[in-house]
Amino acid sequence: MKKFILLLPFLILFASCTTTYQSKATFPAADDLFITSGDGDITKPYTPVGQFIFMKSGFRIPLPLLGYLNMWDVDPDEVLKTEVYRKIREMGGDGLINMKISWTPPKDGIVGLGANGGYVLITGTVINR
Repeated sequence: MKKFILLLPFLILFASCTTTYQSKATFPAADDLFITSGDGDITKPYTPVGQFIFMKSGFRIPLPLLGYLNMWDVDPDEVLKTEVYRKIREMGGDGLINMKISWTPPKDGIVGLGANGGYVLITGTVINR
């Protein structure tokens, strides 16, 4: 019993809650901007414009308790809507095929220590239909 009482403060200090993150990415209508994870059902021939690579990292202060503050966390849906769609159009394309999204969600760390805001990496081929 004495060992348990001595270990109790350490168990409380290093016990962390599990946080789950879920992001639902929404895509524009295919007539506006065609996005698919494969070649898609493109009936007309298309012209490849170039390869697309986009990465964004989030930030949290990795200090105790301050790591819980949501400073600049990365959300794939937000990144797609605000930056990726615009950059595809800037490249002169109206579609993105073979798209892959790699997302590491934000982490709270242990009592905020070692927290990070996650990152998202989006790759694909920009096309012009």
